[in-house]
Amino acid sequence: MAYENGSATGIPDLMGKLLTFASGLSTTPWTVDENAAQQATLSRGNCVVSWKWEVTAPDMMVCYQSLGWVTSVAPHLYTDDSGGGNTTIPTTLYRQVNFIVPGPYLAYHFFAGEGSTPYIHIVVEVDANRFRHFGFGNIEKYNNWTGGEYCYGSNWDQGSSYIDVPSSTRHQCGLDHNGFAGLYAATMHVEGLPNQDGASKWGAFAADTTTAAGNDRGGNPRAILFGSARAGLWTRMLGWMRSSVFNAYKPLMPIEILYKDQSVSPNSFMWLGKQPDVAVINIGSLAVGDTLTVGSDDWMVFPFVKKQKLGNNTEESWNAGFAYKKII
Repeated sequence: MAYENGSATGIPDLMGKLLTFASGLSTTPWTVDENAAQQATLSRGNCVVSWKWEVTAPDMMVCYQSLGWVTSVAPHLYTDDSGGGNTTIPTTLYRQVNFIVPGPYLAYHFFAGEGSTPYIHIVVEVDANRFRHFGFGNIEKYNNWTGGEYCYGSNWDQGSSYIDVPSSTRHQCGLDHNGFAGLYAATMHVEGLPNQDGASKWGAFAADTTTAAGNDRGGNPRAILFGSARAGLWTRMLGWMRSSVFNAYKPLMPIEILYKDQSVSPNSFMWLGKQPDVAVINIGSLAVGDTLTVGSDDWMVFPFVKKQKLGNNTEESWNAGFAYKKII
């Protein structure tokens, strides 16, 4: 199966079920390189993703990405680590999934693609109608370049100035065009792009006001990448449009990925491809968990964090949502 849903008692239970799901896929199973009490690693080819959590902080999980697994060390010491995620556990900083509550979690949804661009996207309903998203895989690449493997977490800043502002750069949400760079950012393996540093193997997704994407764990510069999970391209132009039962309009906005070349003036942008089988959608006319049918495909919809607009210092993402293709 390429879709699974259920419930989880907490992070260890959730990750155990994810590893079982990933390694049991019929066409493109992932390898479980590590399944320890507080650390897990999955890999397929050059897509190596890891997570680490701590029993003393059971409400958050740090996310890592590298190009190779190394036995008996912490994930940030793996081969060609991307630079995302903190080296100290527990942590309240950097690339992570901040579940906020330790569990039990009402529901999880695993969405997998088993074609030439394998991926797994995870949605967790941490409590009633409040969600977290994280995932990893390979983009649908345009043209010929090295890389395309990505990893992202989900961090919703709890500060009173940001928690109810879904466009805030303090959040990280998918392959994001509007979040922090540095150790916070989603990353993607990229090599040999025009004017990319010769030692660089990674790109970091960042807001367009960011002038630097930081370095990987080895100190090599990372390229700046733009994703359209919360802004940019189709999302900025079409995100205000709701779906409609009257005209069958279903505005699924693809998450496109661009590389920003800052070595030329004016800066230039190169389209690299798109994230497979996930889209941004305005869920104003939809219920959380609804399924949309587009042709022969079914798409399930969820809010970025919570579908509400109260402005009362609680988590809310208004009508912003993600849609995931459900493959049975």
